[in-house]
Amino acid sequence: MEYPYYALNFSGLSFTSMKPDHTQRQSDADQHRSQQLSMQPTESPADLPGYELIRRLGSGAYGEVWIGVDKNTSRRVAVKFFDHQSGVDWQLLDKEVEKLVSLATARHVVQLLEVGWNHEPPYYVMEYLEQGSLDEFIDVNSPIDLEQCLQLFEDIATGMAHAHAKGILHCDLKPANILLDAEGNPRLADFGQSRLTTDQSPALGTLFYMAPEQADLNAVPDVRWDVYGLGAILFTLIEGHPPYRDQQRLQSIEDAENLEQRLAAYQTAIEGAPQPVDHMQRSIDPALQLILKKCLATDAEHRFQSVGDILAALQQRRLARARRPLNILGLFGPLLLLALMVLFSGSWYQQAVEDAEQAVRERVYESNNWVSRHVALSVEEELQNYYQIIDFESHQNELRDYLQTVLDSPLLQRIQSDRQPFGTITANQRAFVEQDSRMAFDTYLQNRLNVYLNRVASDESNPKLASLFVVGADGDMLAIAYDEPVQTQSVGRNYSFRTYFHGKNEDLPRDTKPDDISPIEHTHLSAAFQSTTTKRWKIAISTPVYADDSRQQLLGVIALTLNLGDFSYLRSDQIENQFAVFIDGRTQTANNRIQGTILQHPIMDELNNPTIEPFRIESTQFQQLLQGKKQLYSDPVGQATGSPEYEKYGGEWIAVIQSVRLPGQASVDSGAPIESDANRKQSALLILIQESYQDATTPIRELGSQLIMEGIFAAVLLLIVVATLWFYVLRRFSISQSGSV
Repeated sequence: MEYPYYALNFSGLSFTSMKPDHTQRQSDADQHRSQQLSMQPTESPADLPGYELIRRLGSGAYGEVWIGVDKNTSRRVAVKFFDHQSGVDWQLLDKEVEKLVSLATARHVVQLLEVGWNHEPPYYVMEYLEQGSLDEFIDVNSPIDLEQCLQLFEDIATGMAHAHAKGILHCDLKPANILLDAEGNPRLADFGQSRLTTDQSPALGTLFYMAPEQADLNAVPDVRWDVYGLGAILFTLIEGHPPYRDQQRLQSIEDAENLEQRLAAYQTAIEGAPQPVDHMQRSIDPALQLILKKCLATDAEHRFQSVGDILAALQQRRLARARRPLNILGLFGPLLLLALMVLFSGSWYQQAVEDAEQAVRERVYESNNWVSRHVALSVEEELQNYYQIIDFESHQNELRDYLQTVLDSPLLQRIQSDRQPFGTITANQRAFVEQDSRMAFDTYLQNRLNVYLNRVASDESNPKLASLFVVGADGDMLAIAYDEPVQTQSVGRNYSFRTYFHGKNEDLPRDTKPDDISPIEHTHLSAAFQSTTTKRWKIAISTPVYADDSRQQLLGVIALTLNLGDFSYLRSDQIENQFAVFIDGRTQTANNRIQGTILQHPIMDELNNPTIEPFRIESTQFQQLLQGKKQLYSDPVGQATGSPEYEKYGGEWIAVIQSVRLPGQASVDSGAPIESDANRKQSALLILIQESYQDATTPIRELGSQLIMEGIFAAVLLLIVVATLWFYVLRRFSISQSGSV
């Protein structure tokens, strides 16, 4: 069993109760003898000139250590007395003193002040360090701040490098042999086991602090023993205990019968154990781990080859850590700059795209506004032509003769005297249809219609009529001609409820009595209506027919109809992704909010389906269009379901709406307008020009996509360049670090 004892260092600087980590001597008898001597009461061995001895610190196998005071400087000193009867090897002691003298200039080594070999008993005087040993400091302060550990370790290594430069190997480095001065700086002490580099005699150190190859009675002193000891001290500073030490290994060593077996057990325990650095409780950086591993390598060839190499590795680590902020800045600075560039570029790009798209919208609005006015004027001019056509036809004497003949027909009079609901066809109506004089009227109208159809065949810009018909003064259909054959019968029915007859804004109920309805007195543009035969939206231009130019006797009303899709602008090639739509602006909802009914749309020609239900523009959106607000427009056709053709009209559109003005009332003789252009009335017919927002802004998005791709390419290229540069930098740094470590 080990007992605490007062260790007597040759340097005489530290005399404290020690843990059972003692220096391995070649015999245990000396240790037992020093224990016995330390318990014996003693008095001051002698009086020293110039010094006053105060108290004894302790005693050992070779003498006693006292604290004294230098009478000249009042400085405390440590005085070590040697007993001639103690068996001291005076030759070895003389060498130790010589070593201390040679290290007198090393500030990290305890300083020798005076030697009295001729005194009885012999002595030498050393500086006294009141802070105690590093071993005590670790016991009290563990865990120690890592930076303080490294500072203490670097001072110890610096002192050891100075000793090696003098050719001195310590051979017993451990915290108990490191003393702390008043400022807490470490000093190397106890060179009792030290050897010169030229020595061949073995020197045993302390368990778990000496290198495994040192635990051999035939070992030759090596610089790398001190390298291992320094590594063990650094490990102890960080972890609070030396490497490899545990109860099981201690027990296996203590169970050995003699010194040789104990040393062999120690070597076996160390060399067969896992690397202690890999199992440290405290986390340390990889560079420091590497330094520790190269200090504590069990194979001396894998160890640092000198203390200078350790100091160089520490310096390299310090420089690397000092460069770390710059390294981080150098690594992440470009990335941060790139991130900021991406952030601001993205914001600027987004703003630029929005500005560009807004500019495109403004341009398209202006373009559509101009186009809508142009189309409206074009429609107004065509309406003027239709007005002139119907006025011209209404003044033809041949028309009046046919009309008067049919009005005098007894069959017509019987039909008028026996009115039937609109949907009922009577025998008188059938007979009236087949009447020769009436059929001659049909032929006349068909011939007149063919004149205009032939003009369109030769020049599509000419007005195209869908039908030409005449109703009597009571609203009865008398004769009609179509641009294409139809199967329905209109002749003989009463159409006085239509706007082309009475001139109001809306059709009247069909059961309204003709006697209660007054016919038009001037040329009139009817409200749009869906043909009962073709189901297409039409408008009619009608004018009264009088018996003569005095306009006293009204015979009836003549009207022409045209399909809204037959206006020359709609028959011409339009700008791609831009087209005109005819809208009736009179449709009202249940809460009297106006909706827009689409009368003509490209979808109607594409599907050629007369049964399509009317498309209506939602009232809020319609009001915004009428007010000229620059809001994106949603086409009702694109929101409908039932045909894949509807889908291409989905999305957002840039739309402008323009009303169509009625032509002025023209004089038949001169053709000069009665109304000024400024006073012309607005019709319910509206022109909407729409252009796809998606297509209009496609060049902007394509340019934006190109810029994004170029930005990504530039960013990737920058990352590759930065990564390549850092690869070479880190590689060179790694090579430099591995070379120094």
